[in-house]
Amino acid sequence: MPHTIHNHSPSKKLEQYSLEELMSFAEGALDGIDPIKLANTSPYDVGCFLERLSSEDQQFILNKLSSADASLVLAEMYSSDSAEILSEMRDNCAIRILENLEPDDAVDLLLDVEVHDRERLLGKLSQEFAETIRNLMRYDPDSAGGVMTPYVTTLRETMTVEQAIQYIRSEKNETENSDILFVIDHGRRLIGETSVRNLIWAKSQQLIADIMERDIHGICMPGESKQAVALIMTETHGQTLPVIDGQGRLLGIITHDDVIDILHETATSDMQKLYGAGGDERVTDGIWYSASRRMPWLIVNLFLTMITTNIMGKFETQIQNIAGLAAFLNLVMVLADNASDQVLAVLVRGLALGEVLPSEVKRIYIKEMAKGFINGAVLGLLAGLLAALWMHSLLMGILVFGTLVFNMTIGGILGTLVPTFLKKIGLDPASSSGIIMTAIAEPITTLTFLWAGAIFLG
Repeated sequence: MPHTIHNHSPSKKLEQYSLEELMSFAEGALDGIDPIKLANTSPYDVGCFLERLSSEDQQFILNKLSSADASLVLAEMYSSDSAEILSEMRDNCAIRILENLEPDDAVDLLLDVEVHDRERLLGKLSQEFAETIRNLMRYDPDSAGGVMTPYVTTLRETMTVEQAIQYIRSEKNETENSDILFVIDHGRRLIGETSVRNLIWAKSQQLIADIMERDIHGICMPGESKQAVALIMTETHGQTLPVIDGQGRLLGIITHDDVIDILHETATSDMQKLYGAGGDERVTDGIWYSASRRMPWLIVNLFLTMITTNIMGKFETQIQNIAGLAAFLNLVMVLADNASDQVLAVLVRGLALGEVLPSEVKRIYIKEMAKGFINGAVLGLLAGLLAALWMHSLLMGILVFGTLVFNMTIGGILGTLVPTFLKKIGLDPASSSGIIMTAIAEPITTLTFLWAGAIFLG
């Protein structure tokens, strides 16, 4: 049991709002929001709150915060929303907020601002910061160059440990905080790395050259995709990735919090696109905007589903005359769809993480087909037994068993085929794979079940 510490007053938890509490002020009671409590609130929660307010109310809330706190809030919001808020501000307020942002966050925000507003704001920023922003804007926002920060503490191999520590102290407010420190030569070429821990353990007169590692893992080029960057950090288990140009010069770094944002954004986008929603769609989006993003794939699905409807029309007499045929058709269709969706979810993740090699695709087909067959046999046995008992028909039980085995096996193949085919032709495997696969699988399931039903039970 731990010893009791007497005469110790526990630190007081900062008072802050939850998102639910903030939402209670949304109905015209914004004056009641305490600025101090608001400043202690998570920037993410404040950003979620702002997304639900009118432009005028957004400005009112931000005026309760300091420029530094307001910049944290805007950095947590979607850049399109932040840009809209920034465009409504007076220039002097917008400039203060921009200069409190990290350069990569400022770039994301400014890229969503109208060109004439962007140039006006850039013209009013400090010359050094504006130049940094313009340099970063040369890179694709979805590339390593677009997410890196150029503010990085660098050391020289000729420094002593004591000199390095003094230098780091002098730079503490100017650069990105990181435990990893990169070593460059006089041409700014990356030649090694060390850590703050190594500096603490080393003797003060030791040279950086003696304690640095020259074999650097996880180096990125500025043109690499954000997804590739996330994979590199996952594989190397690093905290910071250096970004270098073709001559080996250090351009900037990508930190673990940047990668967390990339992974969150990618996972969200892939999950939504998998079922035909917009990759950047949110629950707070306007009705017509969301409807327009979803409509194209729904129209495609409408025409593809007409194939299933047409097949059912061809077997209308059998469906009417054979009791239970329609009910068990739905059962077989749902289970076959679920089987293919399970394969799809696992495979899309594997493709996104680079776990699926082209040479392995055939082996994956066979494995997923075998899994589908096993699951189909087990479920078919259970469903077939229930169908036979319920309908008092052994033939109905055999029909359900056989079609479930067949269609769940096919589901395993389709769940592998659709995303790998999309990947092969250069399309995003997450892009509406679910809709495409369902549109293919449902006609097959419907045709096989009704055709077999017509033969066995007709």
